Amino acid sequence: MSLKNNIIDQELDIGDDKSSLTISDDEPKRFRKAVYVSALVAAIGGFLCGYDTGAVSGILAIPIFQSYFFTPDNLDYLQGLLLALYLMTAALGAFFTGFFCDRFSRKYSIMAASMIFCIGILFQIIGANFGLLLAGRLIGGFGSGLLNSAIPLYHSEIAPPDIRGRLISFFTLMSSLGQVVGYFVTFGTSYVASNWSWRGPWLLHLIVCVLFIAIMVTLPFSPRWLIYQVRYEEAQKVLMDLHEVTSATNPVVAREFDDIVQEIEFERSLGKVRYTELFVGKNLKRTLMAFFISISTSFTGSVAIGYYAPQMIQSAGLSDASTSIAATGGTGLFSMIMAFVSLQWFIDRVGRKPLFLVGAAVMGISMFVVGALFQTSVAVDVNSGAVTVKSVNARNAIIAFLYIFMGTYQFSWGTASYVYPAEIFNMRTRAKGLALTYGLNWAFSILITYCIPLFLAHTVSGVYFFFGACCCVCFVGCWFIPETKGKTLEEMEYVFGAKE
Repeated sequence: MSLKNNIIDQELDIGDDKSSLTISDDEPKRFRKAVYVSALVAAIGGFLCGYDTGAVSGILAIPIFQSYFFTPDNLDYLQGLLLALYLMTAALGAFFTGFFCDRFSRKYSIMAASMIFCIGILFQIIGANFGLLLAGRLIGGFGSGLLNSAIPLYHSEIAPPDIRGRLISFFTLMSSLGQVVGYFVTFGTSYVASNWSWRGPWLLHLIVCVLFIAIMVTLPFSPRWLIYQVRYEEAQKVLMDLHEVTSATNPVVAREFDDIVQEIEFERSLGKVRYTELFVGKNLKRTLMAFFISISTSFTGSVAIGYYAPQMIQSAGLSDASTSIAATGGTGLFSMIMAFVSLQWFIDRVGRKPLFLVGAAVMGISMFVVGALFQTSVAVDVNSGAVTVKSVNARNAIIAFLYIFMGTYQFSWGTASYVYPAEIFNMRTRAKGLALTYGLNWAFSILITYCIPLFLAHTVSGVYFFFGACCCVCFVGCWFIPETKGKTLEEMEYVFGAKE
């Protein structure tokens, strides 16, 4: 007899007055404060990661920072190196997330990742030379990679099924909010005529990171991890707290507890999973589609524009660093709003495939328009090599289409590219499939981030034409992926032909 049935039988034996359950006892509460608070607190880690992106993109455009660490000859090369190596160690952090989260728990892994992030930020604040700055970025990248993978995992395991999507979306929204805050903090400090113009944003980052570690102590462990460790009583207590009930025999808690136990026992019965399973039989189709979405996300141009938006806006004619950072902050704010709109009303109602198609089309058009405007409206100073946009209307149009691009990305690919790969793998191969999928995304993000400064140094319009062409390829490829909206994870076996 299942553990759930044993628990319910014990409850029925107590007396007739407790054996008759009301509808409210059988159903979860509509609003579970403890779950939302835990998810929101954990999502602050997403704020830290997003803040880093926003702050760094602004700091790289601050003249005092550039003159302190770079020379005109090595500026493009070292900026690309600084960002690419950060992404490289982030990829390593993400790769090791599975080991740390299974061995030391999701909660402690998030706290440890934040501590590593703190060390990296501290090295960046000290910033005595480029070597120390680079070391800080390398260490911070590892912590960021751990956070980016561990927090969504934690969210998925504390969230009841009926609100899981909403709670996981907290990470995306907080990351977007952090990016906006990072932009505007660097906008404010860009007017400081000292090295605190770039140290200040990182100091604030360090303070928030330390506070996050302190508040994470109060959060519960993942009940799934506790059950995996055979700590059943603790898991029941966590589920009781999350559902805000006082008894482990509550039907909602008992049902969820028993379902988790059965799932974990089933996973153990399958034996050891090998990566080769992803590339044989019907799994190959799913793996290739997940890889396509992951790689395409990097080649839409979102990574490049996310990090280099201030420089790109400066190229459009806003030569003042502070003004370009403020304009970039506007794109971040607009993107955050569009992400909320997509998660709230479109991703589950319209579907994943339409979002991919619409996003690729609008982003491709935006990139071609910006490229054409740079091609026809740019004047280059032969002596200094400075690029200026001759027409005020052309400059405004370029900035407007960069806004459209970033907002569309967050509305479509920025949301759906996290959802789709996580849905299509079966339970046996999901963890390893996602590890390879997100690893590829990090790898191609590194490639794009490193190459863009060199690309921009030789041709501005060519960068946009290149990403526009990539969006066209993404559009064509997405015609051939099946829709997953409204399907259970078990039904994916039929969607991808594993069962008939």
